[in-house]
Amino acid sequence: MVRVDVRAPLRFLDAGYKPDDWVAVFLKSYETGKTAQRVGPLSLITSPRFQAWLRSRNAARWNVYVSVNVLTPAKRSRTRDAVRAVRHLFLEVDHDAPGVLANIAARPDLPRPSYVLHSSPNRAHVFWRVTYFAVNATETLQRQLARELQTDHAATPCTQTTRLPGFFNHKYQPAHLVTVEYRCLERTYTPADFPTPIATAWPTSSNSPPNPRARGTTDALERARRYLMALPPAIAGQHGDLHTFRVCCRLVRGFAMPDADALSLLAEWNARCEPPWSERELTDKVRRARRYGREPIGGLLEAQP
Repeated sequence: MVRVDVRAPLRFLDAGYKPDDWVAVFLKSYETGKTAQRVGPLSLITSPRFQAWLRSRNAARWNVYVSVNVLTPAKRSRTRDAVRAVRHLFLEVDHDAPGVLANIAARPDLPRPSYVLHSSPNRAHVFWRVTYFAVNATETLQRQLARELQTDHAATPCTQTTRLPGFFNHKYQPAHLVTVEYRCLERTYTPADFPTPIATAWPTSSNSPPNPRARGTTDALERARRYLMALPPAIAGQHGDLHTFRVCCRLVRGFAMPDADALSLLAEWNARCEPPWSERELTDKVRRARRYGREPIGGLLEAQP
């Protein structure tokens, strides 16, 4: 008889998310086709009552999933614009898991995975804990790695879910207990630890017309990046707080950046600040800049580069 560790999902959630994060829990029965979703703070998801409810659903052959990344508080849907922050770079290996993991280990341009979730025989989910990753850059890099490592290219959006360890996978018979192998929890990686994402990494149909909106987004990101490179850092005692607020205004209002993209771009600039801002502090400044800044939305996009 397979032994179930009821602490397994709690350890996974503690390792991969922050205490005030909101996540989505998704349930699906492959027998009936019914689904259910709950979005809430980690304190709710890890509570004994909620975990007991998940156990009861899993015992009734429902599959249990959790969002790979975190959502904006009070959001009720797992949409792309609801993603508050990227917590993981993620790949879903749907065949030859040992071979793919060996290929990852052999690549000098990829750091060691934070953990590997074993969803069923020969299948795995690979996670790198990350910070300062923008949604666009994350998805581009995940598509690129999925192509290079031959993993599931459909599992590359930031809205992706993963199975929750400690519950049974009822999609295949016999049911398989989902387990996780922790490999490197000492580090949280940044974009500098990975290959530079290539926007054209995933091939498209030659008959497809170019997407001007996507190109405009790429241009805006590059212009904002060049702008930050030319800026002096914020220094404590030299109006650093006001300077940082103005920089955030330029990104989220002038360049019309989503919060996640702005935070990713700020990572390198923030490393030059004295002292650097914490992720929580930068997140708060980005939100305040969007709410209280007076710069016209998209005003810097209308000007010539």
